[in-house]
Amino acid sequence: MVERKNQERTSRSKGSQPIVFEDERQDALAGMVLSLLGEVMVLKDRLDANERMLEAAGLHGPEDVDRFTPDAAVNQHRGGYRQAIYDRVLGSALERLLPDALTEQKAYDGVVNEVASD
Repeated sequence: MVERKNQERTSRSKGSQPIVFEDERQDALAGMVLSLLGEVMVLKDRLDANERMLEAAGLHGPEDVDRFTPDAAVNQHRGGYRQAIYDRVLGSALERLLPDALTEQKAYDGVVNEVASD
C-alpha cells in the first residue's frame, strides 16, 4: 500500500479506507468496483435462492419474470433502492468523479418514471 503525503482523508478513522494506489482517483474507482461486485454477488445469491424456492413450490419461473410489467408503486420502490445502491457504490467519489453522469442519470430516471406512470 502507498501512503500519501498531504492526505485529504483526515476526517476518517485511521484504517477505514486503506490507500492502495498512488492516485486518489484510482483508489476511489477500485473501491467503487469492489462495492459494486459485492452488490452484484448479493443480488445474484438472492435471485438464485428465490428461483430455486419458487421452482420447488411449483409457482412461476423465469419466463413469468420476463413478462412482468411494474406499476407506479414498484417503480417508486425501485427508484429508492437504486439511489441507495448508487450512494453506497459511488460513496465519497461521487462528486469528484461523476457529477455530470449522475445528473444525467437522475434526469433519465425522471423520464423513465414519467413514461412508466402514463
